[in-house]
Amino acid sequence: MSEESLDAVSSFTAPPPPVQQRPTCKAAVRVDRGGPYIILRQPKGYSAEILIYGAQVISWKNERQQELLFLSKKAVYRPPHPIRGGIPICFPKFFGKENMEKHGFARIRLWQTETLADDAVFPLPTPDNAYVDFVLNHMPRDFPDWPNHRFELRLRVILGPTGDLTMTSRVKNVNTNGEPFSFKFAYHTYFSVSNIRATQIEGLQTLDYLDYLEDHEQLTDEADAITFEDELDRVYLNTPDDIFVTDRELRRTITIHKDASLPEIVVWNPWDIEARDMDDLGDEEYREFVCVEAAAIETEITLNPNEEWTGTQRLSVEEYIDLI
Repeated sequence: MSEESLDAVSSFTAPPPPVQQRPTCKAAVRVDRGGPYIILRQPKGYSAEILIYGAQVISWKNERQQELLFLSKKAVYRPPHPIRGGIPICFPKFFGKENMEKHGFARIRLWQTETLADDAVFPLPTPDNAYVDFVLNHMPRDFPDWPNHRFELRLRVILGPTGDLTMTSRVKNVNTNGEPFSFKFAYHTYFSVSNIRATQIEGLQTLDYLDYLEDHEQLTDEADAITFEDELDRVYLNTPDDIFVTDRELRRTITIHKDASLPEIVVWNPWDIEARDMDDLGDEEYREFVCVEAAAIETEITLNPNEEWTGTQRLSVEEYIDLI
């Protein structure tokens, strides 16, 4: 090899390695859609958006930026209105006969973001996750039937490297008067579907449920899967950890992975007549969503001072191909 060739080899500089993209968590504001929010992103294209108002997830998208959650075009973003769609947090009440805001106050309050770097009980996610922490520790003065209670409600939302969306809520009793308190809780998830008639729910076969359309009558589900031909409002009891929401037209299944702290599953769709009576839902939008909610509403939770409850759901999505 000539001296010129040796000089060329010795002077060659390898290109720098590509910059490794990392998950991000950024704050932003949308004047026309709920105000301040947090957006989580993964390098492969997955994303999630969470409003400060209600700490409500209003968007969860796959790597092709296809929306997986339903959000009504008629949703109202002005307090004290709840936002129709996404994943509202229901606390400390769920729908019942009490004379109060029917799903509690957590979804219509401004939360705060916080940093839990020093929380040994709740370690930080690994660096390949995008996440944000919220806290709500005050209640409206005019909320009946839950007076004089001091609490801390924390929520961590994690967007994983493969697009899974994990929500972990923690409720702590910080009463100084020695009194316990009881509450109900639900992740009121609105899943986007191509057609409610082409949607089915699996994992609840043979289970007992309360039919909220029949004055909470307890029945047993004997179908192979839940399908939709009319209004449906049920609370399934003692449910398994994994529930499957399948859109047969899109050939897509979303799995709800939940822990034992959320023993019930609510399944709801208002159908056409009820939808027309809702100011914040389009007359035909009932076709575009189904609510399948990990919950603790029939099993009320009671905490003594300094006790804490934790409830987690993780959502994952998978597309499939029909085998001929």
